Amino acid sequence: MPAIAPDELDIQFTTTKDVSREDVRRARENVARALAHAPRPVLFAKAALSVLHDPAVPRPYLVSFRVDLDGLPLNAHAAAASMQEAISLAGTRLRARVESTAHYKDTRTARR
Repeated sequence: MPAIAPDELDIQFTTTKDVSREDVRRARENVARALAHAPRPVLFAKAALSVLHDPAVPRPYLVSFRVDLDGLPLNAHAAAASMQEAISLAGTRLRARVESTAHYKDTRTARR
């Protein structure tokens, strides 16, 4: 499958009001990089970026990436002390999951 450019991939974003456009752009680039050489077609990609306003929470920046690779759901979550770190961690986890799908067999084959 050819590489996917960040602006070609339609990613649905859910954010809290204090997430910057720069964070959304960074998350979009991270997801596109993780899916650039996906072994299956990308049916959808969703991202949620949020900030918890509780001083007792040590890692208040939360990121969740959800992707459907031709019927195979992949999820990557991260919590960190900064939004940049959370996006990077979730992107790394998503990339690892995408790379591991190359070993999955297609379970939708016809039964005899």
